[in-house]
Amino acid sequence: MNLLDHRPGTSPVHRAPLGVKYAVLLVLTVVLVAWRQPVVIGLMLVAVFGLYLLAALPGEFLAPWRRGWPLLAFAGVARFASGVFGPAPLSPLAALGPALVVVAAVFGALAAARLLVITTPGTELLDGLARFFGVFRRFGVNPEAAALAVNVMLRTIPWIGAAVRAHAEALASRGLRRGPVRLMGPVLVATVGHARATGEALAARGLPADPETEGQEPGPDYTRGA
Repeated sequence: MNLLDHRPGTSPVHRAPLGVKYAVLLVLTVVLVAWRQPVVIGLMLVAVFGLYLLAALPGEFLAPWRRGWPLLAFAGVARFASGVFGPAPLSPLAALGPALVVVAAVFGALAAARLLVITTPGTELLDGLARFFGVFRRFGVNPEAAALAVNVMLRTIPWIGAAVRAHAEALASRGLRRGPVRLMGPVLVATVGHARATGEALAARGLPADPETEGQEPGPDYTRGA
């Protein structure tokens, strides 16, 4: 089962209006990002886990950790390196604490976002995102295209994690060390290929449709035969 597949249910979280879910996600994410204090992060993680319990999905809480560890590890290593080699260098022991807090904060934000996705049907998510982006239509934003882009982005994150694991296992099977340098090239190439395939599949289905040209006959192709 995919990391972001919808889990049907009748819990209060499943039945909550989409606007309420987005509001809760926004509050949790802002607190996790803005207040990087161990006590605050711990309370937010408890709150997110409580929502998983309320949704009758406690076993899904650690899924972002199990499948998204490359992203979490990268965030932790980047914060650790900035602490050790930054303008005000810290000792490795002193830099470890803030790095762990960042990892916990990123995990909490991913877990909260994932709970929204797996307790809401995909069509409802897209409709809600389209209504949100509709506010910006006057600025030239295509709401349907923006909603589709967000949906594709959310579903690409676990795909990248799976690609990292697959290439790491391939290296291990050949007796090679699974370092980030060896993984970066193949994963980058695979990700670009996945992005191109996704774009071609969407284009083949006529997505996203341009509201200004939808329903019109395509014009002549002056490039043919050039």
